[in-house]
Amino acid sequence: MSSDIAPPPATEPNTGQLRRLFRQQQNVRAVVETISGELELQPLLESILHHACQLIGAEHGTIGLVDPALDLVRTAACYRMPPGEAAAETPRGVGLAGVVLERGTPVVLERYGDLPHPTQPDFAGHSVIGMPIEWNGRMIGFLGIGTGSARLGADEVETLALFARPAAIAIVNAWRYEGERRRGERMALVARVARLVTADLRLEELLQRAADAIHELLGFPDLAIPLVDPDHPEVLVLRVKGGHSKQRSPGEYRIPLGHGIMGEAARTRASIMANDAGRRAELAAPILLGDRVLGVVNVERDEPFDAEDAAIVGIIADQLAVAIENARLYASAQQVAVLEERQRLARELHDAVTQHLSSLTLIAQTLAPSFARDREEGESRARRLVELSQAALDEMRVLLAELRPDGARRAGTRAADAPAGSARARLRHHGLAQALALLAGDVSSDALPVAVELEPYLPRTLPEEEALYRIAQEALRNVVKHARASTARLRLATEGAATVLTVSDDGAGFTSSVESTGEHAVQLGGLGLLTMRERATAIGGTIRIDSSPAEGTTVEVVVAHAAGGRT
Repeated sequence: MSSDIAPPPATEPNTGQLRRLFRQQQNVRAVVETISGELELQPLLESILHHACQLIGAEHGTIGLVDPALDLVRTAACYRMPPGEAAAETPRGVGLAGVVLERGTPVVLERYGDLPHPTQPDFAGHSVIGMPIEWNGRMIGFLGIGTGSARLGADEVETLALFARPAAIAIVNAWRYEGERRRGERMALVARVARLVTADLRLEELLQRAADAIHELLGFPDLAIPLVDPDHPEVLVLRVKGGHSKQRSPGEYRIPLGHGIMGEAARTRASIMANDAGRRAELAAPILLGDRVLGVVNVERDEPFDAEDAAIVGIIADQLAVAIENARLYASAQQVAVLEERQRLARELHDAVTQHLSSLTLIAQTLAPSFARDREEGESRARRLVELSQAALDEMRVLLAELRPDGARRAGTRAADAPAGSARARLRHHGLAQALALLAGDVSSDALPVAVELEPYLPRTLPEEEALYRIAQEALRNVVKHARASTARLRLATEGAATVLTVSDDGAGFTSSVESTGEHAVQLGGLGLLTMRERATAIGGTIRIDSSPAEGTTVEVVVAHAAGGRT
């Protein structure tokens, strides 16, 4: 027969009872001290069960934990139980554990077989006790013990009741310890994911690396990282997947923000957790940067998600937001760098090569008439053609050297290695003033007289001097090609805290008065004028072009002086 334990009658305890209670409390205290130092849950449960059986003198027993979501008791440890009891799941009302779960009170039976639904027929004749383990008013575990050689009664129930309270505290502490350790481990994995994410600045590779890391390190079996389409903000574009989804759903998908959990997370800017019965659990966290939604991190699995999972995925989404923005900024910077390099090469080709080719064309056009007038003059012009073609070849070699993969490494020595006919070689060996004098001499011998005024000049860095030389070269070329001038003048001087370069002519001129600065550059029209403006701006200077019809043109460049000389 079965009996629930009733409170003992309110009588004064005798001396024997006091001694028994004292020994009982001493035994429980000794056991509690033994188990209180154990923080690992499984060893703790095994220790609780073993000591409980020893306290009572039981021959066998089990300890289980309550699963409130499934409303059952799951066996966590066994002591001398038949095979198959470990990890057994006992629903409410079934077996000793199920009856205790149903009643919420201790259950003592002279015969285990008297239960409505016993689960261990081999123990049908054994005396058993089922004790709930409670915390904060709810049952968190179950302790069941039995014996076939003695009758268990009120004293044993009282001892187990004394033991159950500290056992509950120890279990909760172990849960907390396990939760903190698991949280620490997951945060360490999140940190590893963050390092992997930020190790790449290419957006597609970055996202795929993140998806793979979330799958492998955090154990989410399926995931996706769609991004908001910049051209259509109401649509998520899904290309990056991880886990099983990577093979199961290849290709690109477009998801309207009004559809599904991913769309809802992006639309509401809040994490969405769906643990609906009968379908896979899904968790979606928006990738937010300030007030902008960049995309979504979406994970799926068979087990329900909890608040900790949402926090973990949210942290990863925050890290991805910064990484995505950095990747996009990096891509934009690369595009700007490519554009700037193309513009620089266009300037170099125009100034370093086209200048010589233009002069070659002018001299070639006069070569035949020169020979017709005077053979010596024709031979002189032929020699000049050879000089100009060699100079053009030298300039091209300098550009080709810069385009080599090791061009950046060679940047510090390329001026010293420049071919003799190049502008850099002139600047390296003669300085800006003398290089301009040589340039004026070339133009004078090829096209029209150029007067040179070289006043006191404080040398600048080699890149700055090259920019000034190229501006003078282009300005003189424009005089030769367009001005229909009879003379030109080239002036270089240091005036106060600035370098001033002036090229003027007495030609036809045009209607214009334009100033260009580094912040408010005005497009002057024509590639030559544009390159002059860009070169002046690059070294922090201003360029002014003054011209009037029939009164010639003046190009003036002013660059504030900085400490340091040529390098």
